[in-house]
Amino acid sequence: MGHIIQPHHAWRRHEVEELGILVDAEDYYRELHRAALCAKKCILLTGWQFDSDVQLLRGADADRAEAPTALLELLNHLCEERPELSVRMLAWDFNVVFAPEREWMQEIVFHWSTHERMKFRFDSHHVELASQHQKFVVIDDDVVFTGGLDICDHRWDNSQHCFSNPLRTSRGEPHQPFHDLQLFARSRPLARTLQSLFAKRWEISGGDPLDGVLAGEAPRSSYVPRSLKPLAAREVVLGRTDPYGVPECQGPALEIKEVVLAAIAGAEQHVYAETQYLSSRTVTEALIARMRDASKPKLELVFILNISGETLKEQAALGLNQAQNLARLRKAAAETGHDLGLFFTLPYCAGEEERPERGTYIHSKLMIVDDRFLTIGSANLTDRSLGVDTELNVSVEAKSPSDPLVRTLRDLRLALLSEHLGGLPVTEAESMLAQIRRAQGDTGDGCRLRVHPSPTEGERAALSLIDPDKLPFDPDRVEELDVGLLTALTRDWRKLWSATRDESSAPVP
Repeated sequence: MGHIIQPHHAWRRHEVEELGILVDAEDYYRELHRAALCAKKCILLTGWQFDSDVQLLRGADADRAEAPTALLELLNHLCEERPELSVRMLAWDFNVVFAPEREWMQEIVFHWSTHERMKFRFDSHHVELASQHQKFVVIDDDVVFTGGLDICDHRWDNSQHCFSNPLRTSRGEPHQPFHDLQLFARSRPLARTLQSLFAKRWEISGGDPLDGVLAGEAPRSSYVPRSLKPLAAREVVLGRTDPYGVPECQGPALEIKEVVLAAIAGAEQHVYAETQYLSSRTVTEALIARMRDASKPKLELVFILNISGETLKEQAALGLNQAQNLARLRKAAAETGHDLGLFFTLPYCAGEEERPERGTYIHSKLMIVDDRFLTIGSANLTDRSLGVDTELNVSVEAKSPSDPLVRTLRDLRLALLSEHLGGLPVTEAESMLAQIRRAQGDTGDGCRLRVHPSPTEGERAALSLIDPDKLPFDPDRVEELDVGLLTALTRDWRKLWSATRDESSAPVP
């Protein structure tokens, strides 16, 4: 068994005491609340988006809570209760096109009537019209959360993903079912590295040095997670996408792209991926090259995707790229005999009166290869995420076929697939796709996991008029980022969106 992760794929390697995956925001937000209550020294939070009033605990969890359940109230309460605790929050200084989706006057909200040791900043140290997309939390000196989940509106859901859930609201309004993953790690070396990364980004955003906040060493956290799907790994590898190479600032850091491509090339049995987008030309070409390599065994490839973008601008910016990629992958699989499954998933509906307009929104960014390799983090399978935006991933790899990590990665993969199938059991005794197709039945609509319809007739028509490879929305290198053209198209993205619409974009049956 050859190794996928090579030295040049690793920004940092760290030993960990404990590692696991939290599935969906109900579990992550609950565990984050519990971990914060154990904080003694500092809480550092960085992300693509935060909302001050997002409820971390809901329903029975909120009824039992002995501390505030909303994000800002909780952090402020902890600062007031603990004289030695400091909180720092660093959020992407977002592009104006996202303004309608964001909390208004956020910097004022996070500073108004909050404790002097609770401080908030916007981070704009990224390529123009790119994004700072890293998402992690460090509590004291040994507790780390990182992955795809932001602490904001429209993210909360549990693993049932019901069509109707009175707890799944943001500012009183219901939002669609939502699926994502977050990694938990207990490790002083890992926490220290992410503290240093946070401190550097804080300083280059204009904040004061955090030497005093990070000085000293907090005792081992008393926090014990309850909702983990454990991973039997004792070492993790950190990878970045960052054109500026923060914190060293020594040029582009592309470790995520390099390890993803190595994992695809090294796959021998199967690739299981959950991704918000599959718009990357680079990843698609790597998958096709692996399928066309006749010297290697046939693969089973399962991708869980969104049926469409969450917003109109997502569909305009990335939808045509993804439609083109899915068509190319299907063609290559048919020609080479690899077993490819491209799926979206529907929420649970209690009766005929509940008819979802869209599938459960897939926001996770995870890839498992042969149950021996996993990468999870903030990076989507887009060229932007692999070359232009600022991202952070954690990867692990088994050292041998008998490594206990293999068993826990297999258990995680089967559990995730079972969730998307609505709780139907999935076993290792049979291939994933055989079990999916049996659950779907002859018509293909016998379960919640459905074949992805893209490219639709409307997308095919648009692709005959537009070459998405020539659009500037998903560049893989800073040199390809035409800021002037991208700015113009961003102002006028509705015209591009209209070219992709057809009857196949109607509500899902």
